[in-house]
Amino acid sequence: MRSRMVMAMGAILFVAACGGTADTTTTAAAGGTTVPESEDATTVVETTTTTVAVETEASDDPCALVTPEIVAAVFGGASASGEPGIARNCPFILVDGLAPSVEVFHYGPSSQWDGVKSGYEENRGGVTEVPGIGEEAFHPNDVGPYEIVVRSGDVIFAVAVQSGPGGPDVEAVILELAGAIAGR
Repeated sequence: MRSRMVMAMGAILFVAACGGTADTTTTAAAGGTTVPESEDATTVVETTTTTVAVETEASDDPCALVTPEIVAAVFGGASASGEPGIARNCPFILVDGLAPSVEVFHYGPSSQWDGVKSGYEENRGGVTEVPGIGEEAFHPNDVGPYEIVVRSGDVIFAVAVQSGPGGPDVEAVILELAGAIAGR
């Protein structure tokens, strides 16, 4: 049910986006392994298990907002590459992670924030503000901490876990991934 609601909301909130890319470097804290993907990463975020660098420029491709390596580092386990979906989403399937999958949505440029937020307020039971991530962030009240919508720089995005056992650990890593994408 939650999955259908999120997909429907993604389709409703479909807006135009700007161009850009995501470059990353991932360093595993425990093993000290570094996997460079680009020399041009812009923001370094400390996570509980890794150090990641993320460039958060807007893109038409929701999968350009984050890499499978970052998703895997935050959620644990391994992550398959995301493939753009039909609702401006990018699903990342996880193996042995805290959730079976995580969705990253790209809702367009930050200039659309008022319209996106209004859509959530009217269609998703209101919103609960979440301080400390991006310029503004909120949880939709119909799914609570299992989805977060963020305005950061010139992009609006969401991170959602739509299935699995849930709980405080999953809620925490949703915020951690959103913070990594937003550069906090």
